[in-house]
Amino acid sequence: MRFRPKLARAAPSHVSEGVSPSWRTSLYATCFAQLTAMLGFGFVLPFLALYLKELGVEGDQAVELWSGALVASTALALALFSPIWGALADRHGRKPMVLRAMIAGGLVLAGMGLVQNVFELLGLRLLQGAVTGTVAASTALVATIVPRERLAYGMGLLQTSIYLGISGGPVVGGVIAEAVGIRGTFIVAGILLASAGLAIWLFVHEHYLPLASRRRPGFLRSLRSGISSPLLMPLLVVLLLIQVSSAIVFPILPLFVAQISPAGAPVKLYSGLVFGATAVCSALAAVSYSRIVERSGYRRLLIFATFAAAAFFLPQAFATDVLQLLLLRAGLGIFFGVLIPATNAMVGLATPGSLRGSAYGLTSSATALGNAIGPLLGSAVAATAGLRAIFVATAAVLAVLGFWVSALVVEPASPPPAS
Repeated sequence: MRFRPKLARAAPSHVSEGVSPSWRTSLYATCFAQLTAMLGFGFVLPFLALYLKELGVEGDQAVELWSGALVASTALALALFSPIWGALADRHGRKPMVLRAMIAGGLVLAGMGLVQNVFELLGLRLLQGAVTGTVAASTALVATIVPRERLAYGMGLLQTSIYLGISGGPVVGGVIAEAVGIRGTFIVAGILLASAGLAIWLFVHEHYLPLASRRRPGFLRSLRSGISSPLLMPLLVVLLLIQVSSAIVFPILPLFVAQISPAGAPVKLYSGLVFGATAVCSALAAVSYSRIVERSGYRRLLIFATFAAAAFFLPQAFATDVLQLLLLRAGLGIFFGVLIPATNAMVGLATPGSLRGSAYGLTSSATALGNAIGPLLGSAVAATAGLRAIFVATAAVLAVLGFWVSALVVEPASPPPAS
């Protein structure tokens, strides 16, 4: 069963949902807004543990447990609610869903700066996962407004903005926290999200033609069609395993850097450089991979990139100093950076335009689950087999992913028709 429930006959091209004449302006505005949003979200993550102490959580173990609960709660709520927002995007347009995610995210982040105890913070973290999802909403919007032949470029540019926001957020957030305090940082982050929403409202143009109500596929039918689709389902597993592979090292990488650093070394600085090297190389790869896709195709690129990423992950287990780890992480970023935009482009090409919101809602769920599973798996492996074993485990996950792509992922020739 292909992922295309019966829909209304496509309208003429001059009135139908599709590529906007100003697609470049809309694409750049969306990428700028997503960069701004990821900066805002990234502001607060490094300070969660410190904020918990300010809210009265005592003891390192309690702080660690609450920190894990706050991160996992957002990921799980995002996984549950993303398909719902995706289905609504198909009914009401993708631009309104991006606006909803940005503005709601801004209000929730600003509210976190006003909480009085950890339970209120947990509630807002759950709400953040339930009402935001800016990445999925922006991805669906880009897949709608960008011409098919430029979809690889559009997805690469969007993913680059996400990588830059993720890598720059903690740095800029640290500067702001020094100036206005942790609570003030939440307020500034909220303002950034609201500003991103304003950019979407002013500069993004989506030519959306709503389907007649009686022709709209129901949420459950769209969800069932997506999960059972031989084109989409393998790509959901790809995104899940990519995110697991990315998130699995987050809890232990600073600890591993400390383990291989000489006594008295600036471990925090080294950890930041190691994370940053991966992010910067991933951003460069994401923005330039579209030229390779034109020659090799998406499927062959995914197979090569997954095995190459595994080849760069494995020797990290045997690194003996920070420079070796830094170089290996930079090499990893070159191949890791193409995986998400290439997969998202394949989702767009394999899905009818009228159902892309639902499709990217499902991809967001898969990514969020990977974000929740990865750190838990990494902590479990580290506790039972040591820090170095995590790199071996991650290389194995990526190798399995490479075989999965080889066996089950199909190169999308063209978007399926909407009727």
